[in-house]
Amino acid sequence: MSLTKRIQLSVMMFLQFMLVASFWVQLSGYLNNMNVAGTMFALIMSTMAIGSLFSPLAGMFADRIANAERVLFVLNALVAIFLLLCFFATSPVMIFVWLVLAMCAYMPTWGLTSSIAISNSTAEAFPLIRVFGSFGWVSAAVFALCAKGIFGEVIDGTSVPLACGAGVAAVAAVFALFLPATPPQSKGKPMSVSDAFGLEAFSLLKDKNMAIFMFCVVVWTVAFTIYWMYASFLTTLGVEQITTTLNTGQISEMLFMLLLPFSVKFLGLKNTMGLGILAMLVRYGLSAYATDSNGLYWGAILVHGIIFGFFFVAAQMYIAKKSPKSLEAQAQGLFFFFYGLAQIIGTFFSTWLIESNTTQIAVKVGNVAASATVSTDWNSVFIVETVITAALLVFYYVFFNDSVAKKA
Repeated sequence: MSLTKRIQLSVMMFLQFMLVASFWVQLSGYLNNMNVAGTMFALIMSTMAIGSLFSPLAGMFADRIANAERVLFVLNALVAIFLLLCFFATSPVMIFVWLVLAMCAYMPTWGLTSSIAISNSTAEAFPLIRVFGSFGWVSAAVFALCAKGIFGEVIDGTSVPLACGAGVAAVAAVFALFLPATPPQSKGKPMSVSDAFGLEAFSLLKDKNMAIFMFCVVVWTVAFTIYWMYASFLTTLGVEQITTTLNTGQISEMLFMLLLPFSVKFLGLKNTMGLGILAMLVRYGLSAYATDSNGLYWGAILVHGIIFGFFFVAAQMYIAKKSPKSLEAQAQGLFFFFYGLAQIIGTFFSTWLIESNTTQIAVKVGNVAASATVSTDWNSVFIVETVITAALLVFYYVFFNDSVAKKA
């Protein structure tokens, strides 16, 4: 792979993940300021997961109809338009409508960019390209910093980040036209109705190990999802710089992404992904007993790099090795389909788990109930997550025995 091609693919990843990080991190704050709550809040925050369900369809276009980079151009252009409309929307219903359309265009790009990167390099080189997506995620904070430093404005909690996301999407769309040509591998071949809807990739599940692996992906994602609610947990520990604290996890992600090729080489994909599951077990074990004084939450955050890099990214490498060339983009789309489905399940499960362990404590002034404070038993929450992850780790090693994953 030439240096020029490596730079092109790295910039593609940088822009694609900077795009979503520029507005998604601040979205809940914006909705809170608009007094959006309940079902509508949950629906808007589930739009990313809903968008993932359309990943196999986008993969079908890249495998059968048009060059993958051109499909990426169209999708990013649509994201730019829908995010701009979302920026101008004033009602929660229209924010949901435009954002779900934006995410239906955006989320398939995760599988698509992975397919483009792997098609123009190798599965082994993929982590060194994908790491620039992590750089992009962290670098998205530049919009808030510039707004504060140059204009003296705070854009967190406003609609402005949506406009920032639209701008990055427009740049990413134009840049897609300059990516290496990635022609469809199955263009011109007979196409059934199921093929037209991107369902051909589901045939991969006929392989026992692939089916078992996708089940593990679903359970892993359901357990992983509570991490997106970690800010609430850190607040109860008295952590003030929550964004900065959580960003150490992203820095850890970049580091372990660079170490991923070495782990795959010496341990094989199966053991590398097993380490990712084990790291999540460690996270929830530490979280269950973290207090404001023992600092265990730092360890829980710092293992994020192993959890995400060694399982999530390594899983994409496994999919690339396991799937035929004719289904390369759709196979990545299938992975993100199950990831999105599990995110939806995980969001509602995590919300239920937290609420089930939350009580209101009345505060009295004399004999009069003055107010009530909310208290969450995070120890019980994370013990449940620990048990789920431990069960997954055992199931994974007992039942997932693919020779492709075992090779170093």
